Amino acid sequence: MSNIRKLLYKNSHSLFFIKFLSGFFMLYFFFPFYRGLTGVGGTLYSPFLDNHLNLVRGITRFLTFSARSLLEMLGYDVFQKDYRSLRIDYSRGIVVNPSCLGWAVMSFWVAFVFANNGTWKHRTKWIIVGISSICIVNVTRIALIALANHLHWKTITSLTHENLHDSFNIFSYGCIFILMFIYVRVQKKYEGVDFKREQESHTLSPI
Repeated sequence: MSNIRKLLYKNSHSLFFIKFLSGFFMLYFFFPFYRGLTGVGGTLYSPFLDNHLNLVRGITRFLTFSARSLLEMLGYDVFQKDYRSLRIDYSRGIVVNPSCLGWAVMSFWVAFVFANNGTWKHRTKWIIVGISSICIVNVTRIALIALANHLHWKTITSLTHENLHDSFNIFSYGCIFILMFIYVRVQKKYEGVDFKREQESHTLSPI
């Protein structure tokens, strides 16, 4: 019993990894499950979720719309055949597949923040910061590929889909590791202030 209590102690490393791994795998495998619920023809297909709460479509729309807005701000004429694709003028376009949404990276970050201590307000703020950073990297990548196809940048257009996907993962995880470093430093300061308050609350006033 004492070993279990030690394992589940609030500040133990074991509890952190249990929370992190459980959170990551729950989020990571939720995505393909939800794709099955919103994919026409699937065994568990739900027309309501597909038409009103399609998470995959919503994230894809956000990314392509943001990339389109960025390119239009740079003065390019951008066309979209559907919510998944975009192209500049009559150049070869880009199609954003579900595997390109960065769900694994976002799951990693959310699980990391969730596994740490702190109030929900504190952790929610950092979750938003991380997901926003990942989305910025992804939007930049989509816009850059569309621009490379338009301007015929062979350095980028010669890369395969797998190479582009791996490049995005490298940049995204690099961004996340930087955020993790900043988060840990802030968290130590946050926990120090919290510990000091707890100590002060337990201090007895002299009679």
